[in-house]
Amino acid sequence: MQIFIGLDGGGTGCRAQAELADGRRGAVLYGGPANVFTDPDAALAEIADLLERCHMQALALAGGDCVPRPVFVLGLAGATETGAQPQIAARLPYRNVTVLGDIDIAAKGAFPEGNGIVMAVGTGSVLARQTAEDIVRVGGHGLLLGDDGSGAWIGRAALRCCLLAQDGLAESGPLTRLLWARFGAVGAIIRFAADARPADFATLAPLVLEQAQAHCPVAGAILDAACAYFRSAIRQLQQGYADLPVAATGGLGPVLLERMILQGGGLLRRADPVGTALDGALWIARQKFESMKP
Repeated sequence: MQIFIGLDGGGTGCRAQAELADGRRGAVLYGGPANVFTDPDAALAEIADLLERCHMQALALAGGDCVPRPVFVLGLAGATETGAQPQIAARLPYRNVTVLGDIDIAAKGAFPEGNGIVMAVGTGSVLARQTAEDIVRVGGHGLLLGDDGSGAWIGRAALRCCLLAQDGLAESGPLTRLLWARFGAVGAIIRFAADARPADFATLAPLVLEQAQAHCPVAGAILDAACAYFRSAIRQLQQGYADLPVAATGGLGPVLLERMILQGGGLLRRADPVGTALDGALWIARQKFESMKP
């Protein structure tokens, strides 16, 4: 019995699932942060541990009736941006490992047989247009130079607004007052930011969403800036493909896409993803296996 294993790894955590050739799947298993750009060694340790656990689960599910070489497909944040796919695959104790970007498996999961645009927003952000010809990406460059509109970007923007409000250079509001009550001093905010990873900044994003829902103008302006970026990115991907539907994934994607549509989405045609990023990884793994057959 052939085993297929898919893994979806990002800045907040990673998850993996095994599927047997007869369609039976194991439970989704979880691991810690796995952004191979921001912390490659820690990410590889999490990935290797999770793949081992998933492989053991698959062997138990198959009851010993399996071939010795599983097919692995990993979708990892930071992998394609850094060109690190070969090195990642080489450091794992398995053969038949394909390393892709997290947006590649998200696009396959959202549109397994068709064309569309995926807006993946979690700790980071990246968009892609999938057609029969290829996948075209926009964004996904990491928080230092990009990841606009992401959870990390939103959290960092909230802290910037708090500091600007304290300096009297920007509007104060419920969001900035809550942040000031939490940190209590400029130095505390600076120290937090100095040590924070993208996932740490992203922990502040739910507060921004909550305050925007309560009509805080500062929080609303942050989300509006995020939405403006995504509208621009989608327009870029729609050039020559104006009728493509848009599917949102990740913890923040659906919320922000809904906000864009309520504000007047223009050419946005929303589509529900057919499957998850893990589904996409497993579907790609099956395709890889079929292509390896003589």
